[in-house]
Formats: sequence, structure tokens, C-alpha cells
Amino acid sequence: MIHKLITLDFTSLMPQSWDSFPDPEALKKQVALSVLAHSEITKEALGFYAPPNEIKEVRVTAAVLDQIYCMWHGHRENGRESPPTIPLKIFVCGFGQNDETSWASIEVLPGLDNWDFE
Repeated sequence: MIHKLITLDFTSLMPQSWDSFPDPEALKKQVALSVLAHSEITKEALGFYAPPNEIKEVRVTAAVLDQIYCMWHGHRENGRESPPTIPLKIFVCGFGQNDETSWASIEVLPGLDNWDFE
């Protein structure tokens, strides 16, 4: 496996009101599905597999949660229901297979060097 950061422009498929914050566990599931779709469309390998059958574990850093929370509201256009596209970096920190499936584990990092709540 070649260690690398994968760029992912994450768009939440579950619009939430402006005064709510996204649930971290729901975000993990959405990011996992987005990473699988990205791997399938681009044929970019996650470990040795493009795409694996599942994302087994999603680790999110405190920095990425801060970036998502800030951009979720601060970068949303007025009157828009859904949050903006949020750039993330994905690092594959584990992968494998058994008789039935192939899998990858990922760590999610901020996709920006600087961000703020506007």
C-alpha cells in the first residue's frame, strides 16, 4: 500500500436547519459512503482495493470536526437548506479482506490549511 492523502469534496446529503450542528456519528457514516462512491467512480484504490466493499472504521480528528462545524454554517449561502461542499483529506490507515469482503479504515483530516467562521 502506498500511503497518501486522498482529496474528497464532501457534500452532506442530509440537509439540516441552519441552527443545528451535524451529529458526529451521522457524519462518519456519510463520509464513509462518500469515500466508497469516490473510490468507485475514480477507481482510486483504498489500500489495495478500488473500491473496497466497506469502510470498517472512520476516525475523525478534532480539527476536521471544527472545520466541518465552521463551514457547515459559516460558509452556507443565505437561504440555502443544505451545507456547502467541504474539502476533506482522507488517509487510509488500515485495509484487508476475508472470504466475504474487502474493507478499509480511514482517518479524516481537514482539507484546508486555514478556515474560519464567516
